[in-house]
Amino acid sequence: MQLKFVSKEEAHKLIDIIPSNTVMIIQYNGVLGISDYGRYIKKRKGKKYVDRSSVVVLAKGNPVTTLNLHDKFFNSFNNYDKENTMKSILLPKME
Repeated sequence: MQLKFVSKEEAHKLIDIIPSNTVMIIQYNGVLGISDYGRYIKKRKGKKYVDRSSVVVLAKGNPVTTLNLHDKFFNSFNNYDKENTMKSILLPKME
C-alpha cells in the first residue's frame, strides 16, 4: 500500500473526478475497532468531512484506493495504522 499526505484541496479534486454525484464512505468506531458497511453520500457532504478532518491520507492499494480522514494530527507514517481514522472515502482505482 502506498500512503501519501494530501491537502484538503487535493482531496476535494479527487472527489470531484468521481463520475457520479455520490461517494461511498465508511465510518470507523475507534472503541470497537470496526467499521460500518458503508453508505453513499453526496459529494458535497464528503467534502465537508474532509474539511473537518485534521489529516487526510491517500492510501493507494489493491484493490481499493481510499481517502482516510483522521481526527488526530500526525506527520509520519512510522507504524501507520487506521486506529485514528474517522472515515474513509472510497475512490475509483487510481494508477
